[in-house]
Amino acid sequence: MKAHEEKPFLEHLEDLRWVIIKSLMALMGGAIICFVETKPLMAILLRPLKAAGEDPQKVLRVLGVVDPLSVQLQISLLGGLVLSLPFILYFIAEFIIPGLTPSELKLLFPIFSAGALLFVGGILFSYFILLPQTLRFFSTYNQWMGIQTDWTLQNYANFVVQMLVSFGLAFELPLIIVLLGLLGILNTSTLIHYRRHAIVAIVIAAACITPSSDPLSLLFLSVPMYLLYEASLLVVKSIESKRGISKNRTIENRKEELFS
Repeated sequence: MKAHEEKPFLEHLEDLRWVIIKSLMALMGGAIICFVETKPLMAILLRPLKAAGEDPQKVLRVLGVVDPLSVQLQISLLGGLVLSLPFILYFIAEFIIPGLTPSELKLLFPIFSAGALLFVGGILFSYFILLPQTLRFFSTYNQWMGIQTDWTLQNYANFVVQMLVSFGLAFELPLIIVLLGLLGILNTSTLIHYRRHAIVAIVIAAACITPSSDPLSLLFLSVPMYLLYEASLLVVKSIESKRGISKNRTIENRKEELFS
């Protein structure tokens, strides 16, 4: 369909309904695949615990009869979301593209790509670096307190999923700042002026996001978020400089037109 082609409101609602239906079908298909292939997903789930030097068969306990099934459903839904995400994004893009201008279309793919890469980057950072260190910290701390470390499978799965999703969302910070910069809501001087406030906000956000709220997790999340804040500041500065160059060129062209 051509861009800017007007459609009745009810047709838009019908299109949105089909986007939701197709997205749910894709999610269900991915979840079914992951439910059938549970063992590889369980190996992925238990890897941080093994990397922390713990034996899952010794430290993980099941208290409820249906706990293993609940965990299986939980990781199946999460894995299904990961598998179906490209299809869901395609359905969403297919819905919104007809209403976008050519300039907005140019920004769509970079924004989607950057958002996906940042989210995956946050998940990978949490999975390979933070989770093993956090689990090792708690295990060592419990030993120092003279307490044997035992986790229930349900609590461990909830902890891992919350950490992965939290860090994935936290790593979206630079994309939000850059988008606000593109819209003219934020600029470099504002980001520099409120840097100290941003640091405090980052620490508070990190304390709220991390499910454990221990100092190690807080440090591991706060530092990358601050570095991402500084990186987004540089991107906004680059955007402003490009806008300044284009404005100067426009002024020069107008001067040439006036005096020619």
